[in-house]
Amino acid sequence: MLYEKKLSSLPELFAELGNLDLDGGIRALGRFGSKRCYVFVTRSPAGFTSLLYSIKAAGKESLPDKRVLAKEFTSLEEAKEFLTKTVEKPVKAFSY
Repeated sequence: MLYEKKLSSLPELFAELGNLDLDGGIRALGRFGSKRCYVFVTRSPAGFTSLLYSIKAAGKESLPDKRVLAKEFTSLEEAKEFLTKTVEKPVKAFSY
């Protein structure tokens, strides 16, 4: 069973980010340059990994398409700084 928790603000997102297990993650809508994208963040033994994927329309749904960026962060503060710039406002994110 997959558990998802809706996150609707950056403080909520950052609180979840600080508590992520190695098998958990966060998915959010974001922007990279002029493109809308999905932002995925997971915890790794060395810190955090963020992957950005372009969005592809599939009927009424949106799906991840091509990887736009992969970035590693060694600290929570680095990840927060990047996500502050990348995650769309209002925040539409989920932790899992």
